[in-house]
Amino acid sequence: MLCPLLLDGITRVLRPISFKAGEAYDVLVVSINPRETPAQAAAKKLEIVQRYERPGAAAGIHFLTGTREAIQALTAAAGFRYAYDPKTDQYAHPAGILIVTPEGKIARYYYGIDFSPRDVRLGLIEAAGNTIGTPIDQVLLLCYHYDPLTGTYGVVVMNILRLAGLCTVVALAAYMLVMFRRDRRARELPGGAH
Repeated sequence: MLCPLLLDGITRVLRPISFKAGEAYDVLVVSINPRETPAQAAAKKLEIVQRYERPGAAAGIHFLTGTREAIQALTAAAGFRYAYDPKTDQYAHPAGILIVTPEGKIARYYYGIDFSPRDVRLGLIEAAGNTIGTPIDQVLLLCYHYDPLTGTYGVVVMNILRLAGLCTVVALAAYMLVMFRRDRRARELPGGAH
């Protein structure tokens, strides 16, 4: 029941991103159900590729099935936990996507079924080692910082503005202190001369 919603969320978030699956990155969907067949995976892939609506995307979108052992090894390596519920004949698992570097290291986890295109775009740029994206994207990465607790990118500019404001207050206080001391010394001189 959750998987179609997650796949819909992935399709929705990738459509507005200018990078194309198959050119700048690949999408890998792995079934955790060892009973699912390659034919089922191929049918689902076709559906997602059609909804993604980008020419040539089929080369960059992959749907994989596997044996129970292979699935367990992959999910354990990714830190993805799930449990089979025999009463409902379904798998209980968290909803989310992972962004992985070209070297196979997990760069980001995004939880939920609805993702921010900006966050996913920045995650892709970072995971690719800045080999994709424009110079503007590189500047954006300086202005945004990934927060692993929320799974989103937050504006660092506010921190810079806070620091600049604090520096301004300190500089103003130092200036006032110097001016008050100068004024006091001037009053202490005979005749108030400067």
